[in-house]
Amino acid sequence: MNSPSEGSSDPVFEPDLEATYSIEFVVEQTGLSDATITLYKEEGLIAISNTFNDETLHKLQRIEHLRQRYEVNVAGLKLMLDLLDEVEQLRRGIRSRR
Repeated sequence: MNSPSEGSSDPVFEPDLEATYSIEFVVEQTGLSDATITLYKEEGLIAISNTFNDETLHKLQRIEHLRQRYEVNVAGLKLMLDLLDEVEQLRRGIRSRR
């Protein structure tokens, strides 16, 4: 069995802090309907805002990938996102110690 080398790691997402997007652009980029995006806002999966930034766009793409791949409901998505965020925080901590 092949194991990843210790020096390799997943790429780190670096959001463009200046970028903002309209709902129309986000719908086009994610394939989600505006009703689904509104639901995700109401359920707390993404921040409530009239504009979207790179981080939110990336999170919506991640949510859609998880939803399609694992066929989970909103509660399952919340749990998965929380766990993935925790893993990323741990990775950042490890990287900062190197």
